[in-house]
Amino acid sequence: MAIIYDYENDLRVAQLSSKIKDELRIIYRKHLARAQSKTRATTAILSFKTQRLRSLAIISGLLDIIKHGKFEITSIYNLREKHIEFLVNYWIKVKQLSPGTIANRVTYFQGFTSWIGKGNLMQEVDKYASMENLPKRSGVATVDKSWAEKGIDPSELISKIAKHDPHVGIQLALQIAFGLRAEESRLLRPHDAVIKIKGDTYMMVSDGTKGGRPRRVEIEHDSQLSLIELAKKLVNTRSKTTIPDRYETLAQWVNHYYYVIGKYGLTKKMLGVTSHGLRHEYLNNLYQELTGKESAVRGGDLPENDILLIARQIIAEHAGHSKISKANAYVGSHAVQRIQASKDLSDQDILQAMTDCQQNKMKAALQLKCARSYLYSRLKKIEESNQLQHADNEPAPLLA
Repeated sequence: MAIIYDYENDLRVAQLSSKIKDELRIIYRKHLARAQSKTRATTAILSFKTQRLRSLAIISGLLDIIKHGKFEITSIYNLREKHIEFLVNYWIKVKQLSPGTIANRVTYFQGFTSWIGKGNLMQEVDKYASMENLPKRSGVATVDKSWAEKGIDPSELISKIAKHDPHVGIQLALQIAFGLRAEESRLLRPHDAVIKIKGDTYMMVSDGTKGGRPRRVEIEHDSQLSLIELAKKLVNTRSKTTIPDRYETLAQWVNHYYYVIGKYGLTKKMLGVTSHGLRHEYLNNLYQELTGKESAVRGGDLPENDILLIARQIIAEHAGHSKISKANAYVGSHAVQRIQASKDLSDQDILQAMTDCQQNKMKAALQLKCARSYLYSRLKKIEESNQLQHADNEPAPLLA
């Protein structure tokens, strides 16, 4: 069952006028939990996390406009285009938020401005001129974010955490066994998860999914069924999830969850990985099972096109995405990896490969793992550089 976020505490501590708080209270009550995306699979209310992020982003944005923009806003209905223009520039130039964070905040404010009847105030994120100098989001993984890449044995570390806190341990184990997001593992109800269709066994994932898209994940190993049976022994008597009974709110459990995994170094600053890396671990391992090769982010060779297409489709489905291109966010792209690798090639690397391959450019490109067009352009630059150097070294003509 989805949870309605209690936004009252956000409003209580916000340094906004009583009038603005009252106005926000009214529109939050009506709109905060409702989805605004037209591509969302269901009309169910948004996740607790999304509701919370919406609330905090809107309050923070209003405070930025009033405090840092020095605009006298006495009502949310006084918002004008100049206020929004200032806000986006402030996010970019002063707060220096990442492109992804800015895109999310623009989305939240698009919803907010539509709630107050001013949906035309907020443009699409790429329409703001100040966004042009920021790096573009590619949506393609260029590094392996799985635990194994950092030399961490997931089974060993999860077992240690499970001894300290069985509920955190079981949620981590569910993430790597089925490729779940952390939110999905928290809200999974083990007793209702397993279904059978035409003799095949699946786990249904519905609560906590992005976009409200339910999906089913094949259960192919006895160890996966055993894990679900173990999870059944840890369920909450009220919600039927694996969140312990003593936690009254989801927020309390989330804070405890990250506190526990933080003690074991599962942060980017410490071990260099997060619990989300288990999802990457699962999907990259699945890619190898499907293609017989390592994924692009793990330096694997390119499989046959038909095999690659099927693998990417299955990866996207298992990750809970409707677009096949979303698979690249986990397993990467061979084309992008070639570009990344090409940037590190020295002139000497290129000339040596040409010598090794007896001046055969096609073979040299394969050896260097770069595109032929890139190799041609680099060879041309090397040749032009050599000609220029040769010209500079020629003795000056004698005067008559």
